[in-house]
Amino acid sequence: MEEKIITLAVLSFEKAHILRSLLESEGIECFLENVNLVQGAISSGVKVRIGEGALENALPILEGMMQEELEPAEEEKVPPRILLPVDFSDYSKKAAVFALDWANELNAELTVFHTYFNPIVSTMPFSDTFAFEANTEEMVMELEAKAREGMEDMKAYLNKKNEALNKPVNLKMELVKGIAEDEIIKYSKLYKPLVIIMGTRGADRKAMDLIGSVTAEVMENATVPVMAIPEDFEYNGLGAFTNLLYATDFQEADFKSLERLEQLIKPLNMSITCAHVSSHEHSEWDEVRMAGLKDHISQKYDDKAITCDLIEHEDLFVAIEGYVRDKNVNMLSFTRRKRNFISRIINPNMAKKMLFHSTTPLLVFND
Repeated sequence: MEEKIITLAVLSFEKAHILRSLLESEGIECFLENVNLVQGAISSGVKVRIGEGALENALPILEGMMQEELEPAEEEKVPPRILLPVDFSDYSKKAAVFALDWANELNAELTVFHTYFNPIVSTMPFSDTFAFEANTEEMVMELEAKAREGMEDMKAYLNKKNEALNKPVNLKMELVKGIAEDEIIKYSKLYKPLVIIMGTRGADRKAMDLIGSVTAEVMENATVPVMAIPEDFEYNGLGAFTNLLYATDFQEADFKSLERLEQLIKPLNMSITCAHVSSHEHSEWDEVRMAGLKDHISQKYDDKAITCDLIEHEDLFVAIEGYVRDKNVNMLSFTRRKRNFISRIINPNMAKKMLFHSTTPLLVFND
């Protein structure tokens, strides 16, 4: 009696050949059906056929092959990275010194990133735009030359600071052409830094400067934490950073942000206060949620590393500013929530409000 032939699996051309090789190496005879002999690479639904008696020995081989495909490839180990976008201003240099010191504490690589403007060529008829576009190439070359000069100055400035450190930081310089916020976000997705550190202008600047802030736009769209160093902040070394306030609203994203936050500032030996601003109307319910958060923190972290506090106040921003002042908070952090387009128009983003009404460094996570 002839042995019954069965179909072990239906796979793509490549996978079917891999499985056949594995089976034959174990002494199991098999053959393929539905193979495109002319263009094998485009074959789909190739049947791997074996004798029914070999099924018991063939199944573990098939399962092993499929399991290897499901297991994620081991990621290449890379050193921690910090991305530092600069515009060569004084407040940008202040952020650069902070970033260099922090990179030193984290044993991280620091990449200094600058984008110079790329004039957009008009699509208007030739006769209307010739006078304006004739010197575009010359303009681009001039902008690039200034950008390179600025990068050389920044490199020299940071190298001098770097030489004073016990263990110099690995410095990289990146110069690109384009729109600053777009290029920063694009590069951060490839570079995958632990944090983006940027300087920001103070609240005394004109409204158009605030609305068009590159830092605010990066905070809005970056997938990694963004640290903003205010122009009016007096930086006296990382040793001056002792207290950090993380503003929570008890969302699930806060748990993930707290974990990343603890890793980021652990070398700084800062104490973290996880606080929530509660109105009188919601105080009882907020006390219950705060108790749950305290329980989670006590189980996951050292009790001395993160403490919790409930701030009773009707105005969120007044409460946070008062707490920062009264408790000598050196760094403020929270998680920015994703919101729809309408809510963005009606309610100003919390990150932008805090960014332009504070002299305290601000570390923002994105939900």
